[in-house]
Amino acid sequence: MASLFKAISNLFRSKKNDLAKAMSNPVRDGKLAIEDSEAEIAKFTKQIASLMAETKRLEKDNEAAKKDMEKFMSIAKKAVNAGNEDDARQALEMKKKAEERHSSYDTELEKNNALVSQLRQQLNRARAKVAEAKNNITRLEARSNAAQLRKDFAKASSDFNSGNSALSALDDLEKEVNKEESEAEAWEELVDGEFDNSAESLEDKYKTGSSDVEDELASLMAASKK
Repeated sequence: MASLFKAISNLFRSKKNDLAKAMSNPVRDGKLAIEDSEAEIAKFTKQIASLMAETKRLEKDNEAAKKDMEKFMSIAKKAVNAGNEDDARQALEMKKKAEERHSSYDTELEKNNALVSQLRQQLNRARAKVAEAKNNITRLEARSNAAQLRKDFAKASSDFNSGNSALSALDDLEKEVNKEESEAEAWEELVDGEFDNSAESLEDKYKTGSSDVEDELASLMAASKK
């Protein structure tokens, strides 16, 4: 069975290379790497469980072989005591086969137990590595969110001070209102001036002269008629 720890390490290395190529969203890609690693761990856990089940089966078979060794040894002794040499020989042959099975099971169990122990250690290290990655991704996600917030706020502040923001439209509105007020004042001055000029013209046209001049004019006109 391939080394679980090596497989998990290779997976993380592969994901790290992928992140280096596409850093558009490292937090998202990191979460995907963790999900893939957890799937690998689940697969290896199942394989280890199967190996452990096989080991338990070997232990039962080995125990049965030991019991057969004891049983056929007991039968051989009873056959010898009964003077039955053939039965004793047959019992010893069965005992020998049980011993061979027991020896084979012992060898397989030793290998399986060593492999299970090694794989469980690798599995525990892989789980610890993923747990650490989860803690890191949570911390990095918080840092990423804070950095994004700072960037958005800085950009918004820059936009507020630029001529393209909504606030600049308010400035333009104030300028437009000031312009309209100035134009209104100008028209008012023009209208007031026109009215004053008209009034003065009428007064000049129909203005009555001084009383002394009118009296003297009337006197001259009366004298001329005589």
